[in-house]
Amino acid sequence: MASLFLVLVLVTAFDPGFAYVLESETKTLKWPPAYHLKGDAIDILTGVIKPFEAWYSDKLNRSRVDYYGGTVKHYIVGETDEKYGKQFVVNPVTNEEQTNVKVCKEKDFDGPATNFLGSVTDFEYQGQDTYNDRVLDMWKYYKNEEDSEKVEHMLYVYQDADGFDIPVVREVKTSNLWIGTLKDHTVSRYYDFSKPAEADLDYTLDKDCNETEVSSALMEKLHLSSDVDDAFASYMSRHNKNYDDDQELRKEIFKNNWRRVIEHNKKNLGYTLTLNTFSDWTEEELDNLRATRPSRDHVGSVPFPHTEEEVEELVQELPDYYDMRIEGYITSVKNQGSCGSCWAFSTTAAVEGALARSNGGRDLDLAEQSMVDCAWGFDNMGCRGGQVEGSFKYILKHGLPTQMEYGLYLDEMGNCHRDNMTSTYKIKGFAAIPPLSVNAMKVALYKYGPVTVAINANEALMAYNSGIFFDPTCNDSRPNHGVAVVGYGKRDGVDYWIVKNSWGEDWGEDGYILMSATANNCHLLENAYYPIV
Repeated sequence: MASLFLVLVLVTAFDPGFAYVLESETKTLKWPPAYHLKGDAIDILTGVIKPFEAWYSDKLNRSRVDYYGGTVKHYIVGETDEKYGKQFVVNPVTNEEQTNVKVCKEKDFDGPATNFLGSVTDFEYQGQDTYNDRVLDMWKYYKNEEDSEKVEHMLYVYQDADGFDIPVVREVKTSNLWIGTLKDHTVSRYYDFSKPAEADLDYTLDKDCNETEVSSALMEKLHLSSDVDDAFASYMSRHNKNYDDDQELRKEIFKNNWRRVIEHNKKNLGYTLTLNTFSDWTEEELDNLRATRPSRDHVGSVPFPHTEEEVEELVQELPDYYDMRIEGYITSVKNQGSCGSCWAFSTTAAVEGALARSNGGRDLDLAEQSMVDCAWGFDNMGCRGGQVEGSFKYILKHGLPTQMEYGLYLDEMGNCHRDNMTSTYKIKGFAAIPPLSVNAMKVALYKYGPVTVAINANEALMAYNSGIFFDPTCNDSRPNHGVAVVGYGKRDGVDYWIVKNSWGEDWGEDGYILMSATANNCHLLENAYYPIV
């Protein structure tokens, strides 16, 4: 044994790399079981900087995260079986009577309390490096699926007196090798690490949570199926999915969507479906995303300016194909994230397009966040949904500032600060298009600009990939999602609408969907409005 020790010493002395191998094989990452920290998450691709403060206790099975200095708070309370729990969300509400009043909502939550430091499985030790004059341990996670996706994590940590690793910086890069683009690039920075106070994890001590409202019942438990293991593993890799303790639930949801996509695409119905970032979402998560409600009266601030007879005459002079994207009137596709703000994105898209038509094609990037924060007095509720008619009423009264002046989109409900803006862009009015009229919709698009509509985004539409979408079952449920129509066309004798969505450019056809104009598909012709600038 002594001779073996001597050999190791001699080898290490003459080959430092050998010592590094020994060290890397013995080192393991170990997060503290309880912590309080501050930090910020920077999305390099979008420019969004999200400051946060987080608390976590494995023993108490509780966690909490505050965003933007406590403007929005999320308390998570795990149950004893560690499968389900409760979440309490505190956010400001602004309507016409009150400004920035804090409200607390109770929601069901799948899984135990959230450990915000994330999983460190399969991380490999990389040695040490200096960051801000401090020597830190470097850890790397790397996964490369040939011709598919490359995922890289770099983690910089130091050890505390108890032997736990404390994070300083975490960088995540995800590259789509199929099209050669960077899909995701985020940098999270951590500081002010300490032990949490139990009181900070107790939502009952938050004065805004004395009265809560239950949003839905717990989801039934789903059982794991082994026949989609390979497909699910590929999906997780391609879409950079990482789960804590709800992987079985996500896998069951994925399995149902995976089979539905395969079965649908075999039918050759004129449009195809695909697996996307929503293919493992729960119904509650999807409902939070699709949060536009139909208007009650379908009345504009001004009447539609054409009679039915005039519409039939005007439509004879219109081209068979009209696309405002070609005209340069439409801004790039945006992403509402997980916030149910589609009502804000769809109305803002219409106003941006109408303004561009009137000012010679100069695009304006207006702030959806201003509506999420401030339009509560117009049948809108921030990330919890809204109405198209109420959205236009808000813009008619208050206008919209640019994103540059108001601030970047937060994917959260923030404090309203519209009174601090130097300028806003208002509309003169808005008109409701006569319901169920394909020709009236075409005339409005060609003569006045983009049209905001409320549609039903069913499970098939959520998985849309390409083609002209037509699903008769789409009309079985009420409208639940706001989008903007920016043109029309005809293919193989079928009229269709060119629809701009707010789920990012990697959904559908570069963020768009072609929707059939047949039979009021998905209620598209029932709640249609356009702004007048």
